[in-house]
Amino acid sequence: MKEQDSERNMEDIQNIEKLQENPESSNKSTDTDSDTLSSRVTQELQQIKEKLSQTETHYLRVLADYQNLQKRSAQEKEDLYKYAAQKTIEVILPALDTYDYAKATIKPDSKAEKIIEDFNLVFEMLIKCLKDTGLETIEETGIPFDPVYHEPLHQIPTNELPDHTIMQVLKKGYILNKKVIRPALVTVSVKQEESPPEPIGSA
Repeated sequence: MKEQDSERNMEDIQNIEKLQENPESSNKSTDTDSDTLSSRVTQELQQIKEKLSQTETHYLRVLADYQNLQKRSAQEKEDLYKYAAQKTIEVILPALDTYDYAKATIKPDSKAEKIIEDFNLVFEMLIKCLKDTGLETIEETGIPFDPVYHEPLHQIPTNELPDHTIMQVLKKGYILNKKVIRPALVTVSVKQEESPPEPIGSA
């Protein structure tokens, strides 16, 4: 054991002496490691810069697409409001054409019956066109009062009709695609109070 320890000590001493004799070899090794580390750090920094540049480019592209989408959506919304009535107008154009035709046929010597006939034709055409858009009228009488479809203007006491029955439509109501856009203005029946019998001998 002592001999082995002695040999190790001798080797250590020899190594130290070699380093003392040639210190530049140790410095060269240290310098090489430092250069390698510096090169690696430089490469990693370059890779990070490239990734950041790619990320920034992608972000700017996505931002530009989003801004274009916002502008396009705003323009589409504006056009929607501007031309919302276009389809309805296109539907009623035949009624306007019929009106122009009827108006052109009226002469100073036209008979009243002919004018009324043309007027009714135009009105019927207009109603037909509006029905094609989903419009329905509320004008039926003799049915129970419904606050969804009717707005009462007068109440008339009577026992000839059931209580709260539509007696007269003063102004038509309208429904558009199952939605009430204006209830009908109506007269409604109410139960008439019976007069108390006159006392006997009151005459």
